[in-house]
Amino acid sequence: MAESADKDDVEVKAVAKKPAVKKAAAKKPAVKKAAAKKPAAKKAAAKKSAAKKTTAKASKATQKLVIVESPAKAKTIGRILGAEYKVLASMGHVRDLPDRTLGVDVKNDFEPKYVEAKTRAKVLKELKSIAKKSSDVYLAPDPDREGEAIAWHLQEILQQGSTAEFHRVTFHEITKSAVSKAFEKPFQVDMDRVNAQQARRILDRLVGYQVSPLLWSHIERGISAGRVQSVALKIVCERERKILAFEPKEYWNFLVSLDAHEKNSGKEFEAKLAKIDGKKFEIDNEIDATAALTAITGADYSIDSVEIKPHRKNPYPPFITSTLQQAASSNINMSASFTMRIAQQLYEGIDMGNGPQGLITYMRTDSVNVAQEAIAACRDYVSSTHGPDFVPEKPRFYKSKSNAQEAHEAIRPTDVTLSPDVVRPYLDEQQLRLYTLIWKRFVASQMESAKQMRTTIEVIAKGTDGKDYTFRTTVTVTVFQGYLKVYKLGDVEDDKFVNPVLAELKQGDDCFLKDAHNEQKFTEPPARFSEASLIKELEANGIGRPSTYASIVGTIQTREYVAKDNGRLIPSELGFRVNDFLVATLPDLFQVTFTADMEGQLDEVEAGDVSWTDMMHKFYGSFAEWVDVAKSIGAPEVEKATSLIDLITTIAKWEEPVKRGRRTYDDNKFFTSVKEKFDKDSKITEKQWHTLLRLAVTYGDQLTSLDAIAAEFEYTDDLEKMKLEVAEREKKAEESKASAEDLNSYTTIFDSFTKVIDEDLWDEPVKRGRFTYDDKKFYTSLKQQAETGKRLSEKQLGALSRNVVKYKEHISNSEEVLKLIEAGTGISVEPVEKDPEVQKMVDFLAKVTEWAEPVKKGRRVYDDKAFYESIEGQFNSNRQLSPRQVGAFKKLVTKYSKKKDDSEETE
Repeated sequence: MAESADKDDVEVKAVAKKPAVKKAAAKKPAVKKAAAKKPAAKKAAAKKSAAKKTTAKASKATQKLVIVESPAKAKTIGRILGAEYKVLASMGHVRDLPDRTLGVDVKNDFEPKYVEAKTRAKVLKELKSIAKKSSDVYLAPDPDREGEAIAWHLQEILQQGSTAEFHRVTFHEITKSAVSKAFEKPFQVDMDRVNAQQARRILDRLVGYQVSPLLWSHIERGISAGRVQSVALKIVCERERKILAFEPKEYWNFLVSLDAHEKNSGKEFEAKLAKIDGKKFEIDNEIDATAALTAITGADYSIDSVEIKPHRKNPYPPFITSTLQQAASSNINMSASFTMRIAQQLYEGIDMGNGPQGLITYMRTDSVNVAQEAIAACRDYVSSTHGPDFVPEKPRFYKSKSNAQEAHEAIRPTDVTLSPDVVRPYLDEQQLRLYTLIWKRFVASQMESAKQMRTTIEVIAKGTDGKDYTFRTTVTVTVFQGYLKVYKLGDVEDDKFVNPVLAELKQGDDCFLKDAHNEQKFTEPPARFSEASLIKELEANGIGRPSTYASIVGTIQTREYVAKDNGRLIPSELGFRVNDFLVATLPDLFQVTFTADMEGQLDEVEAGDVSWTDMMHKFYGSFAEWVDVAKSIGAPEVEKATSLIDLITTIAKWEEPVKRGRRTYDDNKFFTSVKEKFDKDSKITEKQWHTLLRLAVTYGDQLTSLDAIAAEFEYTDDLEKMKLEVAEREKKAEESKASAEDLNSYTTIFDSFTKVIDEDLWDEPVKRGRFTYDDKKFYTSLKQQAETGKRLSEKQLGALSRNVVKYKEHISNSEEVLKLIEAGTGISVEPVEKDPEVQKMVDFLAKVTEWAEPVKKGRRVYDDKAFYESIEGQFNSNRQLSPRQVGAFKKLVTKYSKKKDDSEETE
């Protein structure tokens, strides 16, 4: 059908592109008249042409293309829509700002310069081809800003060369009903929402590209700053500083154990000191604590009051993104990013035996709204499962925060009758745990409140010091479970732990002291943030949005600004340095309130109330000034800079440029560049000043008046520090030089790889965790280092010797080379014979396609795939495995052998 439509389309276009034939026909009236005499033939031809067009149109109409982000989502939606639609995945974003340039024309209304993602080239080629053959293209990425932007980028790319009608469709759950309704009422891409996403992307790009270089100058190269992530880092650092500055304060608690009615009655209860002489007390030293204990030990006790109050405990609203991430962290120990990954799977569809089915609504939302149909279905389910008493008289409605997207729904199951027990056979352990949490929270949200009786008993002790000591005990008893039957948390007291003696107590009853003791305590510092509590803090301060919480928290860890220890976030030394620098140099940019205000402005852009370019101009006006000021921090006064630049201008002979790796260092070129800029704007950065001082010291033999000028313009201290720095650098450079004997050895070692190089016998690079191991690149790097006259370290030579062993069949003098390395370093590398048993295990695990998710136990993370790759790399590099490694490897094989057997049994 596709081929027929394409062919017909070409024929129709070909007819339309023959104006020359039309003109020729117009010049032959005789022929035209003749033709007019044959109405039957003309009619037949017209009929045939119309039929052809109708066939082409009908054929093309069957080509309806639907584009979503992921294959899993495509599979689920394809099953719902049927054969009339072709559903494909874009695999996420298909276009973005370029990697290595700013990609934003600041002077032209911040126009972004988007480029197609190289990693999506194959996907885009297919999408472009099918879009050309389609009558309709339905853009169905997720229903948020990010999804809207993906839809727009797809439309911008695919409209070129396609005559298809483009439509936008969204749904908050992937069910037959929701998808069908969406396709009945398609609409156009919402440009306000797209512009909000563009503004966010450009804001982040401007901050990253213009602030990160400041970190390179003052902290270290390669690190980066983020508009929102840096504020999250600031919050974590501020909490840690409060913890470090915290001074614990002493306080004392007092507990008594009392007999009711009479001594040794066996009816015992406990109470805690609450007040002294009717006022809240504070005892902060051992002397007063001992005196109070003496006073209550000899006191007479009686029941002062018994108060019983009914209490209603209401259910929580269904989850939004932030509360789901918090609950998943607290209850099932899932990180924010992992929670979202599992939720995405549940949203996109799980195979329930008759094809994939979406189990939850869209998981990036800040709204607690729930569709009327879902509320009604939930109430019916509760009534039929638990009884009508568990259903409140009226449906429950929850209020979202003021800036929430009301069109969205809360996170809930798409079908409330699919209880955790029903879906259990189709979900893996992590999916089931998260689904259960979501399902229970939603069902509970439409259930009756729990009814409780809260009993508070106060006991008066007439102390021997004449003071009245009030002790208190409180207990809550649940008399009707309500929603707690489904969603019970740790703050609900279990009835079986309630002391029955309390129910017997009445005002005026005497009590008798059985035991009294005090306990020294110290106030605790504020708790460190967990991922969940940090997300809660970000949300409370209006920082970030549902789609960004996980990435914010993840990014500060990926950049190693923050580490996680037992689930708690601790700033690293680098994190503190980055934060302190940013707060000191750009305090306005990284204020919590400023960042929250920017989020509010993005919301206004999405609502169509503010132009995104107006917003950007307003932001950039302040931002450019802040960055300009930050660049000048630590820079010298103009007079100082002028004096040194004028002096360096007199240098007559510059050293030749030096190439190190990819970079070429040219002193003359650098100085000329700095001078030209300084002559233009009289500005110089701290880093440039530092480098100019180094040049002055390096070429000091040509600058005889250097010390005198430094003294005149008061930068002698800076100059002396630089002299020490240059001297230390020269000393290290001298120490790192290889001897003539070393260089001869290096030549022999590197020449031994001639065959490997000439025939390109290097192994393919291998990625293990964050690192990529590339033998060819490693060899080339060390050879370049040796050729510059630098000594190779023992570690480098040791790694090189392992490569000699690895490629020994291509190295004729491998034994000589290894002895040469051993003589120079003392490192002995004996060729290792590969263990055939380990080889079998490596081969078996190489076929594993689905690895278990990493598991954190204590401080360690157990990652099967990473462990396999590490062992496989060590084994293939001819390095000896320890008995412990072999044992662990065997356990891994056993684990995945069992999984394979289970899978085969299921099939």
